[in-house]
Amino acid sequence: MNILVTGGTGVIGRYVIQDLVRAGHEVTNLGRSAGGDLSCRHLRADLTNAGNVYEALAMSRAEAVVHMGAWANWGIVPHTRTYGDNVTGTFNLFQACADLGVRRVVSASSAQVYGFEKFPPLYVPVDEAHPLRPLNSYALAKIANERAAEYFVANYGLTILSFRIMATRAPAKIASEVAHLSKHPETGTFLLWTRGDARDCARACRLAIEKEEVASGVYNITGGVVLSETSEQLVRRYFGDRTEMRASLKDHESPLSCAKAEAIFGYRPKYLWSETRAYPEEQ
Repeated sequence: MNILVTGGTGVIGRYVIQDLVRAGHEVTNLGRSAGGDLSCRHLRADLTNAGNVYEALAMSRAEAVVHMGAWANWGIVPHTRTYGDNVTGTFNLFQACADLGVRRVVSASSAQVYGFEKFPPLYVPVDEAHPLRPLNSYALAKIANERAAEYFVANYGLTILSFRIMATRAPAKIASEVAHLSKHPETGTFLLWTRGDARDCARACRLAIEKEEVASGVYNITGGVVLSETSEQLVRRYFGDRTEMRASLKDHESPLSCAKAEAIFGYRPKYLWSETRAYPEEQ
């Protein structure tokens, strides 16, 4: 399958490309900068330029898209650009897909939409129906993009899966973060003591692209709790009665539930990092 990946030189995007290429797909990376994985074609283009996006889709002969291209957080550029560029780029991509006949898109959203940096979860496990509480321009843009996805699904017949990705890192970065959390578990509430491996997120993207029939919508994507305490113990200790325990959490599964992704396209995290387990990349 010909697959266009936006943001393929980013933290997650480079692993998306590697995973797709290894699975036998023809991949084109679209981004502002060239370079990265030499196993695929690279096109330099600006997602906020609609003409660039249309031409890139046509040149790549894309049959599906994995959309990772964006300002990766708030604070990199002014808020007006964070929101404006991320929303414009995503709308341009969705419209071009609709007009050029690309029917399957995986689009990166973020678990920042839940607002856990300031507020504890209202309940756990946190499913995709949990109320949204955006705290910055980046999260607000992600919500706008999820709504745009719904619009293109309803009006153009696209299949778009918006991945609410949480705490996903390149493997080389995870061990140091686990070590810090081990000493300071109180700092882990924002990301629910969870870390996801970029290789798992990449596999989730591929599974969602390859599945013959898959439902559009939002999907939580993350890894597991990395501390020796169980997920339930951590939730009770740090959130107490502010968070309703709607169902028991199994051992070290993330309080952010990926059950929907598992049920719809078979995603389960493979690289479950912890204080005693590490999964460095093969050199």
